[in-house]
Amino acid sequence: MLVAIGTLDGKKINPDHFGQSRVFVIFNYNNKTFEKIDERKNPYAENHLHAKVDEILELLRDCKVWIGKIMGKGSMKKLQELGYKPILINAKTVEETLKELSKKI
Repeated sequence: MLVAIGTLDGKKINPDHFGQSRVFVIFNYNNKTFEKIDERKNPYAENHLHAKVDEILELLRDCKVWIGKIMGKGSMKKLQELGYKPILINAKTVEETLKELSKKI
């Protein structure tokens, strides 16, 4: 299962809305382990509007789990309806996020 984490730079978690993340770090989660497989730059980071989840879906369609600090309620609801799992975290780094996620997935 692919997991997307919204970051500023590939290491620090984006403190704003998930869709405004500059870089999405993609991990494959299998047998309780995470393997980093990709980093995707977000072309919508500077002009992403709330509830415009379709833009981010273009970029992360293959990722079933989306992790971020903040996500709009409407976007979270739409993602869940489409079969995705949005997860809010308190971590400040990707490393901390992976530790926190191991308890939530």
